[in-house]
Order: sequence, then C-alpha cells, then structure tokens
Amino acid sequence: MKRRSKRLPACVHVTAAILLLIPVLLAAALCIGVAMDETTERVYNRFYPLKYTALVELAAERWDIPQSVIYGVIHTESGFDENALSHANAIGLMQMTDDTYDWIYFLRREECPPHDTMSIPAYNIDAGAFLLSWLYKQYGRWDTVYAAYNAGYARVNKWLEDPEISENGVLVNIPINETEQYVKRCTEAEEIYRTVYGDILDK
Repeated sequence: MKRRSKRLPACVHVTAAILLLIPVLLAAALCIGVAMDETTERVYNRFYPLKYTALVELAAERWDIPQSVIYGVIHTESGFDENALSHANAIGLMQMTDDTYDWIYFLRREECPPHDTMSIPAYNIDAGAFLLSWLYKQYGRWDTVYAAYNAGYARVNKWLEDPEISENGVLVNIPINETEQYVKRCTEAEEIYRTVYGDILDK
C-alpha cells in the first residue's frame, strides 16, 4: 500500500519563500543605502567643498575659532572664488574692503599690508578669521558675529540697544533683509561643514 505524501499548506510555502528572500532583500537594501550615502557625499563635496585647507586650518588655530565657521563664511561670501568682487568692492574669499582691511590691522596693532594683498587667499583668510574671532569676543554668539561681519560692527551695536530688534542680547528682528538672509546662510553652511566634515576638521 502506497503512502500518500502529505501536502503542506500553501501559506507554509509562501512563508518559506519569504524567509529565503529576507537575506537577499537586506543585502539589496544595504547596497542601496551605501549608494545613497555615496551620492550624498558627492553632493556635499561638490556644493560644500573643503578648499584652502592648510590656510583655513592655520587661521583657525591662530585665532582660536572653528574651521567650520571659516568655511561657512567663505562659502556664503564668495563660493570659494578668490577673485570674487562684490558691488561694494569687497574682494576675495572672505570679501574684504579697503576700510575693513585697514581696521583689522588697526585692531591687530600691525601695519596694514598693501591693499592688493587682500585678494591673496593667505592674507584674505587670515584677516577674515581674525575679524570673526574678534567679533566673537565682543558678542559670544555666532549669529551676531555673522550679522556684524555683514552689516558692520557699529550698526549691530545699535541694533542690540534697540528693544524692537533685540531681546536679551539676541537679534530677533534684523531690519535689513540681506543681513537676515546672510546670517541664515552662514549658520546653515557652518552646520553642514561641522556635521559632514566634523571628524576631519576636529583633528
């Protein structure tokens, strides 16, 4: 007498198939995740590059400020174009004007180099980093520093005295749209550089 084979329910076959597929699906998901990470990294490298690294590192160490702050300002000011020239005749990576350059070296109690050095990255980054550092010592907040870097130290001091513009030393209603947007862009760029390149910049 032949024994009849016992057929398994269809749901069991489906379950077994799913179990066999799980490792494949996980591997595929992992590959997709890696590909997405690599794509994201390429995007950041393109739009938020690390350039002039030796000069930025030197200036950050010399003036005791985060490299991410310098990169954020350069990204916002010039997009890493050392030949950038603004409508206000600000020059270089960190956009120096003649008057600002003179003032920086006055604060440093040093003789100001010829103005044609402002477009040279080594001079430009060092001067800009000093100014950021000096402003931070005055305000203790990077958003206020960015506002002063853009709109001017004297103007920001007046804003901080105006209760319609500031609260408890914080600028909450910047009256110039350009400066308000500038502060936002610098803040966002700094956060991206700190987040994406933190392990590199903190070494």
